[in-house]
Amino acid sequence: MRQCLAVLIVMLSLAVLRAWAEQPFRFNLYTENYPPWNYQTAQGITGINVELLRLALERNRYQGRFAVVPWGRAQRFTQTEPDSCFFSAVRSEERENIYQWVGPLSQESVQLFSLDPTVPHVVDIASVSGLRIGGQTEDAFTDYAESLGLRVERVTDIPVNLAMLQSGRIDLWLAGSVGGPFIARREGIPVFPVATSERVFELWLACNPAMPTEVIQHLNTALEALKQDGSWEAILADYR
Repeated sequence: MRQCLAVLIVMLSLAVLRAWAEQPFRFNLYTENYPPWNYQTAQGITGINVELLRLALERNRYQGRFAVVPWGRAQRFTQTEPDSCFFSAVRSEERENIYQWVGPLSQESVQLFSLDPTVPHVVDIASVSGLRIGGQTEDAFTDYAESLGLRVERVTDIPVNLAMLQSGRIDLWLAGSVGGPFIARREGIPVFPVATSERVFELWLACNPAMPTEVIQHLNTALEALKQDGSWEAILADYR
Protein backbone atom coordinates (compact mmCIF):
# COMPACT_ATOMS: atom_id res chain seq x y z
CA MET A 1 0.00 0.00 0.00
CA ARG A 2 2.80 2.38 0.95
CA GLN A 3 4.65 1.52 -2.26
CA CYS A 4 1.55 2.25 -4.35
CA LEU A 5 1.10 5.57 -2.54
CA ALA A 6 4.74 6.51 -3.16
CA VAL A 7 4.43 5.66 -6.86
CA LEU A 8 1.23 7.71 -7.09
CA ILE A 9 2.92 10.72 -5.46
CA VAL A 10 5.85 10.50 -7.88
CA MET A 11 3.50 10.25 -10.87
CA LEU A 12 1.50 13.25 -9.70
CA SER A 13 4.68 15.24 -9.14
CA LEU A 14 5.90 14.44 -12.64
CA ALA A 15 2.54 15.43 -14.09
CA VAL A 16 2.65 18.77 -12.28
CA LEU A 17 6.22 19.41 -13.46
CA ARG A 18 5.30 18.48 -17.04
CA ALA A 19 2.28 20.78 -16.99
CA TRP A 20 4.42 23.60 -15.58
CA ALA A 21 7.08 23.06 -18.24
CA GLU A 22 4.47 23.20 -21.00
CA GLN A 23 3.19 26.61 -19.89
CA PRO A 24 3.85 29.19 -22.64
CA PHE A 25 6.57 31.75 -22.02
CA ARG A 26 5.01 35.10 -21.12
CA PHE A 27 6.40 38.54 -21.98
CA ASN A 28 5.73 42.10 -21.00
CA LEU A 29 6.20 44.02 -24.26
CA TYR A 30 6.43 47.79 -23.82
CA THR A 31 6.17 50.32 -26.60
CA GLU A 32 5.14 53.92 -27.30
CA ASN A 33 2.71 55.71 -29.58
CA TYR A 34 4.80 55.86 -32.73
CA PRO A 35 2.66 54.97 -35.74
CA PRO A 36 2.77 53.18 -38.09
CA TRP A 37 5.17 50.91 -36.19
CA ASN A 38 3.34 50.77 -32.84
CA TYR A 39 0.42 52.76 -31.42
CA GLN A 40 -2.75 52.68 -29.33
CA THR A 41 -6.22 52.84 -30.89
CA ALA A 42 -9.72 52.49 -29.45
CA GLN A 43 -9.59 48.83 -30.47
CA GLY A 44 -6.22 48.11 -28.86
CA ILE A 45 -2.50 48.29 -29.60
CA THR A 46 -1.61 47.88 -33.26
CA GLY A 47 1.02 48.79 -35.85
CA ILE A 48 3.38 47.10 -38.30
CA ASN A 49 5.86 45.92 -35.69
CA VAL A 50 3.11 44.96 -33.23
CA GLU A 51 1.50 42.65 -35.80
CA LEU A 52 4.87 41.21 -36.77
CA LEU A 53 5.73 40.42 -33.15
CA ARG A 54 2.32 38.91 -32.50
CA LEU A 55 2.89 36.46 -35.36
CA ALA A 56 6.38 35.61 -34.06
CA LEU A 57 4.93 34.94 -30.60
CA GLU A 58 2.14 32.75 -32.01
CA ARG A 59 4.60 30.61 -33.96
CA ASN A 60 6.40 29.82 -30.72
CA ARG A 61 3.25 29.53 -28.61
CA TYR A 62 4.50 32.41 -26.47
CA GLN A 63 2.21 34.95 -24.84
CA GLY A 64 2.81 38.69 -24.83
CA ARG A 65 1.15 41.49 -22.89
CA PHE A 66 1.54 44.67 -24.92
CA ALA A 67 1.47 48.03 -23.17
CA VAL A 68 1.91 51.60 -24.45
CA VAL A 69 3.87 53.74 -21.98
CA PRO A 70 6.18 56.77 -22.19
CA TRP A 71 9.37 55.84 -24.04
CA GLY A 72 11.74 56.36 -21.11
CA ARG A 73 9.54 54.23 -18.88
CA ALA A 74 9.51 51.43 -21.48
CA GLN A 75 13.29 51.30 -21.29
CA ARG A 76 13.41 51.40 -17.49
CA PHE A 77 10.82 48.61 -17.19
CA THR A 78 12.81 46.44 -19.59
CA GLN A 79 16.01 46.98 -17.64
CA THR A 80 14.42 45.95 -14.33
CA GLU A 81 11.90 43.23 -15.29
CA PRO A 82 13.49 39.92 -16.43
CA ASP A 83 10.53 38.93 -18.62
CA SER A 84 10.28 42.29 -20.41
CA CYS A 85 11.19 43.83 -23.77
CA PHE A 86 10.56 47.16 -25.48
CA PHE A 87 10.24 48.20 -29.12
CA SER A 88 10.67 49.73 -31.70
CA ALA A 89 14.19 50.45 -30.45
CA VAL A 90 17.23 51.61 -32.40
CA ARG A 91 20.08 49.16 -31.84
CA SER A 92 22.87 51.58 -31.01
CA GLU A 93 26.40 51.13 -29.70
CA GLU A 94 25.35 52.58 -26.34
CA ARG A 95 22.48 50.10 -25.99
CA GLU A 96 24.18 47.04 -27.49
CA ASN A 97 25.29 45.32 -24.26
CA ILE A 98 22.33 46.43 -22.15
CA TYR A 99 19.79 44.22 -23.94
CA GLN A 100 19.30 41.07 -25.98
CA TRP A 101 18.04 41.74 -29.50
CA VAL A 102 15.32 40.41 -31.79
CA GLY A 103 15.13 41.76 -35.32
CA PRO A 104 15.48 43.95 -37.15
CA LEU A 105 11.74 44.55 -37.33
CA SER A 106 11.88 47.55 -39.68
CA GLN A 107 14.03 50.53 -40.60
CA GLU A 108 13.86 54.24 -41.32
CA SER A 109 16.05 57.33 -41.63
CA VAL A 110 16.01 60.46 -39.50
CA GLN A 111 14.37 63.52 -41.04
CA LEU A 112 13.81 67.14 -40.12
CA PHE A 113 10.36 68.49 -41.01
CA SER A 114 9.01 71.98 -41.60
CA LEU A 115 5.47 73.33 -41.99
CA ASP A 116 6.70 75.53 -44.84
CA PRO A 117 6.88 73.73 -48.22
CA THR A 118 9.18 76.46 -49.60
CA VAL A 119 12.03 75.68 -47.19
CA PRO A 120 14.73 74.11 -49.39
CA HIS A 121 15.93 70.58 -48.75
CA VAL A 122 19.54 70.43 -47.53
CA VAL A 123 21.89 67.49 -47.92
CA ASP A 124 23.73 67.90 -44.61
CA ILE A 125 21.59 67.75 -41.46
CA ALA A 126 24.33 69.51 -39.50
CA SER A 127 23.91 72.60 -41.70
CA VAL A 128 20.68 73.58 -39.90
CA SER A 129 22.40 73.89 -36.52
CA GLY A 130 21.23 77.51 -36.15
CA LEU A 131 17.53 76.56 -36.13
CA ARG A 132 15.33 75.55 -33.19
CA ILE A 133 14.68 71.81 -33.38
CA GLY A 134 12.22 69.68 -31.43
CA GLY A 135 13.00 66.07 -30.53
CA GLN A 136 12.10 63.42 -27.98
CA THR A 137 13.50 62.45 -24.59
CA GLU A 138 15.62 59.28 -24.30
CA ASP A 139 15.49 58.89 -28.08
CA ALA A 140 18.25 57.51 -30.34
CA PHE A 141 17.24 59.76 -33.25
CA THR A 142 17.65 62.83 -31.06
CA ASP A 143 20.97 61.52 -29.72
CA TYR A 144 22.15 61.13 -33.32
CA ALA A 145 21.16 64.71 -34.22
CA GLU A 146 22.97 66.05 -31.16
CA SER A 147 26.09 64.06 -32.12
CA LEU A 148 26.09 66.09 -35.36
CA GLY A 149 26.15 69.32 -33.38
CA LEU A 150 22.45 70.18 -33.39
CA ARG A 151 20.79 71.61 -30.29
CA VAL A 152 17.50 69.78 -29.79
CA GLU A 153 14.74 70.66 -27.35
CA ARG A 154 13.44 67.36 -26.02
CA VAL A 155 9.85 66.61 -25.00
CA THR A 156 8.29 63.38 -23.73
CA ASP A 157 5.37 63.00 -26.17
CA ILE A 158 5.65 63.23 -29.95
CA PRO A 159 2.39 65.22 -30.49
CA VAL A 160 3.83 67.99 -28.29
CA ASN A 161 6.49 68.58 -30.94
CA LEU A 162 3.83 69.04 -33.61
CA ALA A 163 2.01 71.55 -31.41
CA MET A 164 5.28 73.43 -30.84
CA LEU A 165 5.94 73.43 -34.59
CA GLN A 166 2.49 74.91 -35.26
CA SER A 167 2.89 77.57 -32.57
CA GLY A 168 6.32 78.60 -33.85
CA ARG A 169 8.19 77.55 -30.71
CA ILE A 170 10.45 75.36 -32.87
CA ASP A 171 11.52 75.74 -36.50
CA LEU A 172 11.93 72.05 -37.37
CA TRP A 173 10.65 68.75 -36.01
CA LEU A 174 13.00 65.77 -35.80
CA ALA A 175 11.38 62.37 -36.43
CA GLY A 176 11.65 59.15 -38.45
CA SER A 177 11.22 59.25 -42.22
CA VAL A 178 8.28 56.84 -42.00
CA GLY A 179 6.81 57.61 -38.59
CA GLY A 180 7.00 61.40 -38.87
CA PRO A 181 4.81 61.85 -41.97
CA PHE A 182 2.42 59.11 -40.80
CA ILE A 183 1.86 60.83 -37.43
CA ALA A 184 1.47 64.27 -39.00
CA ARG A 185 -1.03 62.97 -41.55
CA ARG A 186 -3.15 61.40 -38.78
CA GLU A 187 -3.12 64.76 -36.98
CA GLY A 188 -4.12 66.55 -40.20
CA ILE A 189 -0.89 68.58 -40.24
CA PRO A 190 1.08 68.74 -43.53
CA VAL A 191 4.85 68.56 -42.96
CA PHE A 192 7.70 68.75 -45.47
CA PRO A 193 11.15 67.13 -45.17
CA VAL A 194 14.04 69.57 -45.00
CA ALA A 195 16.91 67.15 -44.37
CA THR A 196 17.41 63.37 -44.34
CA SER A 197 20.15 61.42 -42.57
CA GLU A 198 22.62 59.39 -44.60
CA ARG A 199 22.39 56.74 -41.92
CA VAL A 200 19.49 54.28 -41.96
CA PHE A 201 18.39 53.09 -38.52
CA GLU A 202 17.13 49.58 -37.84
CA LEU A 203 14.30 49.18 -35.31
CA TRP A 204 14.47 46.15 -33.00
CA LEU A 205 12.86 44.41 -30.06
CA ALA A 206 15.19 44.93 -27.08
CA CYS A 207 14.87 42.43 -24.21
CA ASN A 208 16.15 42.17 -20.66
CA PRO A 209 19.57 40.43 -20.52
CA ALA A 210 18.13 37.76 -18.18
CA MET A 211 15.72 36.57 -20.88
CA PRO A 212 16.46 32.89 -21.74
CA THR A 213 18.77 32.74 -24.75
CA GLU A 214 16.64 30.08 -26.43
CA VAL A 215 13.61 32.40 -26.31
CA ILE A 216 15.56 35.12 -28.15
CA GLN A 217 16.73 32.53 -30.71
CA HIS A 218 13.21 31.21 -31.24
CA LEU A 219 11.85 34.71 -31.86
CA ASN A 220 14.63 35.57 -34.30
CA THR A 221 14.03 32.31 -36.18
CA ALA A 222 10.28 33.00 -36.37
CA LEU A 223 10.92 36.56 -37.53
CA GLU A 224 13.16 35.38 -40.35
CA ALA A 225 10.54 32.83 -41.41
CA LEU A 226 7.88 35.57 -41.51
CA LYS A 227 10.07 37.60 -43.84
CA GLN A 228 10.73 34.59 -46.07
CA ASP A 229 7.11 33.43 -46.40
CA GLY A 230 5.67 36.84 -47.33
CA SER A 231 3.92 37.58 -44.02
CA TRP A 232 6.04 40.66 -43.37
CA GLU A 233 5.32 42.11 -46.82
CA ALA A 234 1.60 41.46 -46.34
CA ILE A 235 1.61 43.48 -43.12
CA LEU A 236 3.47 46.34 -44.81
CA ALA A 237 0.96 46.32 -47.67
CA ASP A 238 -1.92 46.80 -45.22
CA TYR A 239 -0.35 50.01 -43.91
CA ARG A 240 0.62 51.45 -47.28
